[in-house]
Amino acid sequence: MSKTAYRIAAVAALPGSRLRVEYVGGNLIEVDLSELIAGSRAMSHLADAEQFAAVRVGDYGWTVVWDDDAEMSSDRLMEMALEQRGRTDALEFRRWQERNHLSLNAAAEAIGLTRRTVSQYRTGVRPVPRTVALACKGWEAERDHAPV
Repeated sequence: MSKTAYRIAAVAALPGSRLRVEYVGGNLIEVDLSELIAGSRAMSHLADAEQFAAVRVGDYGWTVVWDDDAEMSSDRLMEMALEQRGRTDALEFRRWQERNHLSLNAAAEAIGLTRRTVSQYRTGVRPVPRTVALACKGWEAERDHAPV
């Protein structure tokens, strides 16, 4: 499977322990990390605004990192942003794709969509229609019950 994560082009710290993340291709998200920072011993030092502001793009765009080696993956940041926006449709689509080890191309072929449409569903740019969600479940059920 080819990597389906989206690479980060730029990151900026915002007030209130939030990040603005721009992905390669232009997708822009904001994600609130305040609960994660408050609830995680490993990230608690980022409650300091100066340390939080030291965020930068790391690992060729696959992560964001801070000076003390704390890091978060590009995929996890996208998932958190979708969760915070209440976009369970996009989260379920992403999980279906990942659970079945499908690249963008393979997912598109599996359910009869274009690669671009799959990418837009995955990132929450477009809502996932109920018919597509059902097609994903049907594809998975059919695959799981296929004779070996």
